[in-house]
Amino acid sequence: MATKFRDLLGESLLEVNTDQTSETYRKVPTSELENKVVAIYFSAHWCGPCQNFTPKLADCYMNVQSELHDRFDIVFVSSDNDEKSFEEYFQTMPWKAIPYSDRERAEKLGEKFHVSGIPTLIVLAVNGAILSHDGRNDIANKGVEAIRSWVKNEHKLPASPDEYVWHGIFCNGCKMDPITGQRYVCSTCDEYDLCSACQKKGHDHELTIMEQPLATIGKLVWKGINLNS
Repeated sequence: MATKFRDLLGESLLEVNTDQTSETYRKVPTSELENKVVAIYFSAHWCGPCQNFTPKLADCYMNVQSELHDRFDIVFVSSDNDEKSFEEYFQTMPWKAIPYSDRERAEKLGEKFHVSGIPTLIVLAVNGAILSHDGRNDIANKGVEAIRSWVKNEHKLPASPDEYVWHGIFCNGCKMDPITGQRYVCSTCDEYDLCSACQKKGHDHELTIMEQPLATIGKLVWKGINLNS
């Protein structure tokens, strides 16, 4: 399985050097991911929701290291605007990262997993099958138990349309934050969103239902994914 992850993530990854040498990072071979469940973390220093979620993810990651260090890992894929921001942000993370210089790979990963916003956490099984297309929500709801369930290969069915969580989006009607379920957008009003309950009450302008991101990935949960495509 290491070969597939190498094709997906490159020959080597970066890790913050904790040996207090002159080198900030050290290169580690992607083969270290062999026989591990791997979470791909799309995030950026400039992103407010990312700044809130990263410490929570780090706490969960560190809390399971003693029991799952050889079975679970995370790889950071940066959406930062420059390498300085990447370095500052990555130094707060206890896991691995794709080198910032490999922008083409980062872009292709975002396309492969249909990432439409950040933070996004895609969880892959040892064989490359998708265990969860919404790891962020899993961590928010279950904490460290989410990681344990991934390692046990407990496949997570995609959320139904009524359960989908629109992180970072609130309802301008009832102020539900975040909107859960169907989301409606007004093309006339600036950044105006409504939940399904408020949509039924009506609005002065035409409303459009938003397609839920990662719907395609949700259909692939039970099929796995060809990492070489």
